[in-house]
Amino acid sequence: MTDQTGTPGTGKEMQRFINDPDDLVDETVAGFVKAHRDLVQKDPMNARVVTSRFAPQEGKVGIVTGGGSGHEPAFIGYTGRNMVDAVAVGELFSSPTAKSFADAIRAADGGAGVAVLYGNYAGDNMNVRMAKEMVTPEGIEVSTVVANDDVCSAPLTDREKRRGVAGEIFMWKIGGAKAALGGSLDEVIAVSQRAVDATRSVGVGLGPCTLPAVGHPNFQIAPGTMEVGIGHHGEPGTRVEPLKAADDVADDMLKIVLDDHDLPEGTEVAVLVSGLGATPINELYVLYDRLETGLEAAGLRVHRAFVGNYFTSLEMIGATLSVMALDDELKALIDVECASPGMVVTGAPTAPVGQVTRRTRTATAGAASAKVPRAPEPTTTPILPLAEASGIVEDMAAVIVANKAHLSEIDGLIGDGDHGINMAKGFGRAAERIAGQVMPLDKALEQLSDVLMSEIGGSMGPLYGFMFQNMALSIAERDAIDAEGFAAMMQAGLDGVRTTGSAQVGDKTLIDCFVPAVEAFDATKATGFSEALTAMSKAAETGRDSTVDMVAKLGRAARLGERSRGVPDAGATSCCLILNELADAVARRLISA
Repeated sequence: MTDQTGTPGTGKEMQRFINDPDDLVDETVAGFVKAHRDLVQKDPMNARVVTSRFAPQEGKVGIVTGGGSGHEPAFIGYTGRNMVDAVAVGELFSSPTAKSFADAIRAADGGAGVAVLYGNYAGDNMNVRMAKEMVTPEGIEVSTVVANDDVCSAPLTDREKRRGVAGEIFMWKIGGAKAALGGSLDEVIAVSQRAVDATRSVGVGLGPCTLPAVGHPNFQIAPGTMEVGIGHHGEPGTRVEPLKAADDVADDMLKIVLDDHDLPEGTEVAVLVSGLGATPINELYVLYDRLETGLEAAGLRVHRAFVGNYFTSLEMIGATLSVMALDDELKALIDVECASPGMVVTGAPTAPVGQVTRRTRTATAGAASAKVPRAPEPTTTPILPLAEASGIVEDMAAVIVANKAHLSEIDGLIGDGDHGINMAKGFGRAAERIAGQVMPLDKALEQLSDVLMSEIGGSMGPLYGFMFQNMALSIAERDAIDAEGFAAMMQAGLDGVRTTGSAQVGDKTLIDCFVPAVEAFDATKATGFSEALTAMSKAAETGRDSTVDMVAKLGRAARLGERSRGVPDAGATSCCLILNELADAVARRLISA
């Protein structure tokens, strides 16, 4: 049985307004821009960037954010006047690419610097860092603030590990207002950081969401229960509790936030209650009624409240609460008028800082890699001829596409469920570019790297992108490689992953598969090329399986603590598939000179 998205075995059709799931993000952006053409427009150089019609202004600090789709009106919905100037758009629940972040920065640049205000997720951190490296040679000054307002995602002592959730909206509102009033880049960054530091958030989920390309929920919430500390990407909560009456849920949410906040009596606050996509608005008002009563009982005064669907998670049932403590400046800035599809604040009009300008943009190809050591010329047999070996990349792509549902299912148990979707899209597009051509292996690897880094995003885009880029550089212009050359190519790929991310063996990532596989090949290559490939495959499988009993230390799963144990890491699983297919594909092509 298939549902309307073509996903087998879901047992029932998805009742969704969808054409092709792979086109959903692009069609969302197209409809959004048409519906709000008075406020926004599509960037002419990148279809995955939406810009404000009021930006860039000459001499004004640009405000940029970005994130995965499926959270509408976040992120694109906060583009407009006195809010965000440019937004990088990612795949569903996946970070935008470094290229999209870089193009958003270029689009927002009015000559006074650009503030990138975004959420604390591995892919966003990685791609924003790369984007900053890409635009710095162009003379654009970039500073960042990373939102970490989600109380349940890490203890207060590790606040830097907390994820950003709906509290990001306060950061955008405050930063956008300060920029609109003519603040310098340092001033915009400082007040945006104060907004983050003054904000605490918590989410409660009553029903899961479904990625259209997967066709079934990432996880289940049993009838009569609720997930406390739910993530915006479909990540399970930090604990499961029996479902309570609305007033009791509101009391619990408020206690979580205020216990972490420790606000003195008399503090004025801004409050945001957002639905997660399928929660009736009247139920949000029921929650807010109790929340304001609780805030007043705690001696706090609500200066401004926002209730509605401000930061969603597809069709998840649930709600988030964000509370920002106000000082005099934050209070004044929250009141500055703004107009965006996601938020409107009325007030006295603000004068533009400068003329809206369209600056000349010279996009660069991407962040440069460190110098990659070349694989040596072959001196032993058998060898792998490289001149017509592009089929190896097609073989790797085929196995990833075939395991799309499996990879997403694993990822959905402790993450957001998009791993298989995005990997299959990236590898599939690369295979389409290569199909029907006969090209050297390094050129085919370059094609795969380019697609992953420029079109896919998330954390896997740059991690695998630099892996394959380094592998390509190591064998460039070589006619063939032997076991020593293959070992050098694999080490270059591992170095690419390590320079892009910070994972170590034991962190429950693809590194747990990749490192032992490379080490096993290197240790056995003297016994023969084929034997070393077999050893590499076995070590990859052992490494993949080792992640089952690990507690995740990096990425979204890390915030689940012990709840991340018992499930293999999706990245390690895809890495194992890639390495096993690579070993098989190479073994089939070995020849004795």
